Amino acid sequence: MLVACALGLTALYFHRVPLTGEMFSERDSLHVYLPVFHYWREAVLAGRFPEWLTLDGFGQPYAGTLVVAPFHPSKLLYLLLSLDQAFNANILLCFPVALLGGYALTRLWEVPRPGAFLAGMAYAFSGYLVCITNNLCYLMAAATVPWALWASERQLRAPGPGRLLLAGALLALVLFAGDVQAFCVTYGLVVLLALSGPAVAQRSRLLAMLGVLGVGTLLAAPQLFSSVALMGTAEAGGRTLDIAQEFSLHPLRLLEPLLGPYLVFPEQVPEASRAVVIKLAPSGFASFWVSSIHLGVPVLLLAGAGAWRHRRSRTLWLWGSVWLLALGLSLGDALPLYGAAYAWVPPWRVFRYPSKLVPFLGLGVCFLAALGWKGVFQGEARRAFLRLAVTVVVGCLVLAAAERWGQAFTSGLLVPRWPEMPEDLRELLSSRFVIVCLVASAGAALCGGGMLQPRWSAGVLLVTQFVSSAVASEGLYELLTPEVLSTPPPFVEEILARPRVEERVPVRVASHYDVAGLTSKIEGLDPLQRRSLGSVQTLMPDTPGLWGLESAEVHLPGGSRRVRAIVKEVTPWFLVRAPLFSVAYSVHPVMEWKPLEAAGRKLVGADASLGAVMVEHPGVLPRVFLANARCVDSYETAMPLLEDTLVRSGRVALVECGAAGPGLATGDTSAVGGQVRVERYEAESLVFEVESPRDAVLVVNDAWFPGWTASVDGVEAPILPANVAVRAVPVKAGRHQVTMVYRDLPARWGLGVSALTFLGLLGMVVARGRRARSA
Repeated sequence: MLVACALGLTALYFHRVPLTGEMFSERDSLHVYLPVFHYWREAVLAGRFPEWLTLDGFGQPYAGTLVVAPFHPSKLLYLLLSLDQAFNANILLCFPVALLGGYALTRLWEVPRPGAFLAGMAYAFSGYLVCITNNLCYLMAAATVPWALWASERQLRAPGPGRLLLAGALLALVLFAGDVQAFCVTYGLVVLLALSGPAVAQRSRLLAMLGVLGVGTLLAAPQLFSSVALMGTAEAGGRTLDIAQEFSLHPLRLLEPLLGPYLVFPEQVPEASRAVVIKLAPSGFASFWVSSIHLGVPVLLLAGAGAWRHRRSRTLWLWGSVWLLALGLSLGDALPLYGAAYAWVPPWRVFRYPSKLVPFLGLGVCFLAALGWKGVFQGEARRAFLRLAVTVVVGCLVLAAAERWGQAFTSGLLVPRWPEMPEDLRELLSSRFVIVCLVASAGAALCGGGMLQPRWSAGVLLVTQFVSSAVASEGLYELLTPEVLSTPPPFVEEILARPRVEERVPVRVASHYDVAGLTSKIEGLDPLQRRSLGSVQTLMPDTPGLWGLESAEVHLPGGSRRVRAIVKEVTPWFLVRAPLFSVAYSVHPVMEWKPLEAAGRKLVGADASLGAVMVEHPGVLPRVFLANARCVDSYETAMPLLEDTLVRSGRVALVECGAAGPGLATGDTSAVGGQVRVERYEAESLVFEVESPRDAVLVVNDAWFPGWTASVDGVEAPILPANVAVRAVPVKAGRHQVTMVYRDLPARWGLGVSALTFLGLLGMVVARGRRARSA
């Protein structure tokens, strides 16, 4: 019945999905997950597990690109359903999983079933989880965390091989979801669980904790090994403190858990929401990380009652201190705390986006609410609950009145931060704030009144919690017709219709269009849908992968730091460097057309509704060509030399020769000539037939990464970094067959470690079961 209720509430909450037949499409859904999952699906159906991802930043290791979750079991959905159906199912299943996880976790503390269900429901349908449907890896991780804590606590209480295997597997599943920060924070929470147990069992709990963390690490080895191996080549995470603190939780939003979102207008006035973010509550981008962090009045009242009931508990003060620390870190640049962690705790620099800590805060509040339910319905915290309900009713009415007749919120807090705020926007913010205050006041009155009727009180709290969550977050998730996945947009059709020199090699494109500023209207689509459609049409990364194209932009965290260095400076990238790296087309806002035209770019398409143009780059070098080697010491040395005419023409390649330098660089700068024929161009396997009139290097315009090996006529050959970011293989004069193969050895070793750990523990479980039966 619990599972049926969880599934039913999810279907009710997200009723627009089955009613419209549309798919989740906001932001990274289109930019990352749908293209990459399509890539994974096509590879597996073709009989291979993808190890190299070609869609982003000249290519990168698939497993090392953590957010694409290559080892997560949800990938099986993509083999059974169509891409849009699998994606919807993948997202929607996270909510009953989160709900039941919150329920199971709180039941360990003997919380009555209705209270545990309310805690799980409040967590699952919190504003954060509903809005993070635009970023699946973080949603899957957040849904898994309660289960990982549940299994870990069971192992801490009564250790056993079966429980150890389950706890370790669920911890590993948090990392397999694609969120390394959630994985690390969950490990920290397991440590806290061990420390906050009974003093008499402290030693056994600590030993069990070490076992859980160790097994979780070993089972997560495929993802861990591959990701760690990239640390010297990729540049993920917060590369500077400013980057690390992008998408901080702004202090102006701290009333949202109670009141709901009052600074965003997703359907009515999207331009207003963008202006509010930029002018009033900067997050580092033109939008919030999530549009809502709402939790709901009932769960907050119960949490308050729970805190009052356990106010003398050492455990409450321990966990409360940790949660205050997490809140301080989530505020990012609003406090010096995040900067201190960045400076004094170097591993913390891997993380970015302080707002990603918000679901842990929500889970803590929901857990405390479950304890509060237990106290309220046992009579120990009933009065505290009623006092809090009255306080919230009165407080929200005072806030509404102060804003309605004195503009205390808008004129007192907002206008001083943005003196030039348009009057219509101020009125919109004011009316929204008044409405959310009145709704919260009504919710608190319902909760308090329901508590006066013991027969109906549990039902009133459960219904009020669900309805308040649904009302607060309606319109905050975005859907789009799945036809966008099967109908190439006009710019893509133009590219696919043009003849190519080599059909086996995908076309590489780039984009400098920003849909955040899109204001044009398209009949039948709301503003959020227009922006999603605009992302696809303007080839924003990594949407070209849906049509077999490749994006040159480094959008995913596993991208090479060398490629990032090339594309970082926009002007030299699009006006000078892009053709050197086989970028044939790029899309820009129409205002950039004149400088592009002056630089010799050819206009091949325009979209007036989006204000976008697509240009063709002249002198584009082929994906594979022969060149003379000019030795350089490092990629930093090579960077300023990329504008050399000889390099841009492909006659010379800047090669980090190393020990091969004396015999590799001949000093010749004339065109090498010769022929290169592509025999095979698959993600992990490349084969070329090369005929060179003299000694040269074969340049492959794909990202240089450890893990690639080369052979010339079956004899192992070095792969050297060339032109800052790509690969070069030395070849002698004559005819040769050059082969390149990629193998993610760290991931393969990790799979072996994970399998041995799993089988070892499974064997212990089986052996223990046999001994128990024989006894």
